[in-house]
Amino acid sequence: MAGAEAAPTKDGLALAQLEKSGSDLAKLHQFDFVLHFPSQKVAERSTLMLEGLAFATRVERGRSDTDWVVHAVKRLYPVESDLIGLRDKLEDIARQLKGAYTGWTAKVAEYRKE
Repeated sequence: MAGAEAAPTKDGLALAQLEKSGSDLAKLHQFDFVLHFPSQKVAERSTLMLEGLAFATRVERGRSDTDWVVHAVKRLYPVESDLIGLRDKLEDIARQLKGAYTGWTAKVAEYRKE
């Protein structure tokens, strides 16, 4: 069908919400990407892979002994195509280690008051 628009991506929808919350998308943002793994050992193994991609990482126990949460933090410009590329990489790491990538959060970077 000519002229049909592609459906919005999860990352595109989240960026739109971030902007709606008052964030200046032209500024660097701190993103916290979240992954879950079945054990602490596997979660810690994932941090080596993530640090190789220039993420700062933190591991914490989730809601059970079989849920370990990895926070992979990175400062970057909120560009949808970059976030999609990172999503692909993070989903691949999670898949390799029998875990799950559950998405990201970012702090609002407000517009500068003139």
